[in-house]
Amino acid sequence: MSPTSRSSDQGRSLLRSRGAVMASLVAILSGGAVTGALMATAMNDPGSDRAGRIAAVVPQVDPRSLSGPAYAGATPGTCLTWSIDAADQVSAFDTVNCAEPHRLEVAARIDLSDQPGFGDGAPLPDTTALAPIGTEQCLPLVTEYAGGREVDPDGRFTGLVVPPSQAGWDKGDHSVLCGIAASELDGRSALSTGIFAEADQHRRWEPGTCLGFTAEGRPGAPVPCAEDHSIEIVSDLDVSGIFPEGPVPPEPRVQSELTAEACLQAGIAYFGDGEALRRSTLISTLVNPISEISWLTGSRTVNCGLMKSADPGPFAVLRGSATQGVLVDGQTPVAPTTTIIPPPGAQPGAPQDGQVGQQPGDGVEAPAGNQGTVSVPIPGGNP
Repeated sequence: MSPTSRSSDQGRSLLRSRGAVMASLVAILSGGAVTGALMATAMNDPGSDRAGRIAAVVPQVDPRSLSGPAYAGATPGTCLTWSIDAADQVSAFDTVNCAEPHRLEVAARIDLSDQPGFGDGAPLPDTTALAPIGTEQCLPLVTEYAGGREVDPDGRFTGLVVPPSQAGWDKGDHSVLCGIAASELDGRSALSTGIFAEADQHRRWEPGTCLGFTAEGRPGAPVPCAEDHSIEIVSDLDVSGIFPEGPVPPEPRVQSELTAEACLQAGIAYFGDGEALRRSTLISTLVNPISEISWLTGSRTVNCGLMKSADPGPFAVLRGSATQGVLVDGQTPVAPTTTIIPPPGAQPGAPQDGQVGQQPGDGVEAPAGNQGTVSVPIPGGNP
């Protein structure tokens, strides 16, 4: 994505302040505007473009061919992974120890043989046919498998239904795997380690990670910092003692305010001094507020990251690591004349209370509750 192409969008408002950028992040990340809404839309409209992107999360598998033993032998608690060849096709589908990086943790196998529309002679089900299996059968099985733990639709995990390939279906395998997988902000498969029941569901990244853009211009999957990106992660931040303990976390806007000073200091430490941060023209702020479900399941660590608002926004295009000469929208940053680092907290021009960035109806789709946690891939999709 180039600054020129982004500047052609005249309908998006100028976001000039730290508060405005944070408000955009709230809508993008806490509100589930990327992953949650994407998956909910795919479930409700399997023929949509978003459904095609969700179809790419899990590969087609053939239990009688290359990936047969792993797929056919998978039971609850099995962890599976796959790799991709140069043609972006699945080149392996293997069982691994769950302590190792993997792409799917199996919660159950659902036999469709005796269910109407899936028995002998029925064609391999497409996304439309499998959607009710995902929402009505797989998601409850995931929760049961995890000891009552819900999948956070705003978090880094999603429920997945993985069907066999056409060849496997034709040979009589009318079962599907139901499991839990990590996914990136653009909906593509991600690796995770450990078991879901003990995992931190809150979405965050290692310091030094740069997040690219989705097709909609929002933060996406990690990319090399030499490529165009929206955010550079500078630190983890334990909010124990910063956020008040209670049954729910503070509101996203309050989370931003409570972490403002700590994230500012993290940005200064990342650069080595405050003057370098000032010259970069970037701000260091909370990246992703903790959602209620992640809070209830024990998440207490967030990311601080570097970013900048843009016209039309919400994010400037960064290229290069911030500490090694970052370009902002293709230009070398011009430091402000003031020698003062902007103080943390809301800045003039930030949205008023209740105006958390883009709201549903402004081009950002709201997640459809638990439906947004189960993706039904189209058999034959790329990972």
